Amino acid sequence: MRLYDFSEICRKVGFYASFSTNFVLIWITVFHAKKLFGAYKKMIIYISVLSTSFSGLEMIMKPFTHNYNGALLSFNLCELNIPLKIRQIFILIWSQFYLIVISFISVQFVYRYLCVFNEQKTKYFDGLKTIIWILYPLVVGTIFALSLHYLCGSDEFTDSYIRKAIFENYALEVSELPRYAMVPYAADGSIRAKGIIFLLFAIVLISFSYCIIIFTCVQMHRNMKKELKKFSTQNQKLEYQFFLALVMQTIGPTIFLIIPTGPILMTPLIAPIFELEVNWQTGNLYSLVGFYPSFDSIAFMMIVSEYKIFLKKVICCRMKNNTAVPSSAVAVSTV
Repeated sequence: MRLYDFSEICRKVGFYASFSTNFVLIWITVFHAKKLFGAYKKMIIYISVLSTSFSGLEMIMKPFTHNYNGALLSFNLCELNIPLKIRQIFILIWSQFYLIVISFISVQFVYRYLCVFNEQKTKYFDGLKTIIWILYPLVVGTIFALSLHYLCGSDEFTDSYIRKAIFENYALEVSELPRYAMVPYAADGSIRAKGIIFLLFAIVLISFSYCIIIFTCVQMHRNMKKELKKFSTQNQKLEYQFFLALVMQTIGPTIFLIIPTGPILMTPLIAPIFELEVNWQTGNLYSLVGFYPSFDSIAFMMIVSEYKIFLKKVICCRMKNNTAVPSSAVAVSTV
């Protein structure tokens, strides 16, 4: 089995896990969660739908990257019989969704931070103001996609630079692939402005949202005990559960969204400086991305007691029903 074939299996497993766990999360949130209301309830539903869609897009579009020395090639292995230009747009859409998901997670963290430290300001997340926190991730994702399109368009130099590596690894001709190439250095070692500018855009956009996540989480951790005294005992437990859920939601993006991206983006910049020979199928790291939605949903349902109790009731009821059927059947047969 080829290495990138294994990532295809991971994509499918990730999508089905994401769809099933997020379906359960949305179902409980909409019909059974009584302690959740307002903007946060909407956020849970939005992020569940968004992350599941993201995982589905990954399975359909099959985004992939290859790092070769000072080059990063983004392409897709989509097998749909559609024009090359459309398949290239798929790369942009998936990249946009990637930033939308990270940005929306940061919005969720800001809201929980305000719930604990400045509840009055949570009014900015209700009513028509909902549009603001929906538009912010969309704008960030669009900026990233546009920067990829206009700054990383392939040309004769980038194609010739990476052609041999792509053929050796995938038996594909690079000019026939839907692709974007980020090459920060020219053949003579001088800087290619477009490649560096894109790299700066990517680092700033990803780091900004991730720093918001880390900052709000650290601040809540440092001041949680003091601030929770302002709430009733019942609300203290609920807010603390939400905080623990956020801690897990910090670990999730770090493992599944940030760590896979760091080496992919930075290698083309660093490898030529240290004269490193690089020829990596880094797109395999993207198989981790598809597991983020299910990890996030399971962590939330296992930590927030209202969800955990409901799931236990459902599981126990099903187990009782399964054991009751055979016993009744035995009773009938003895008569």
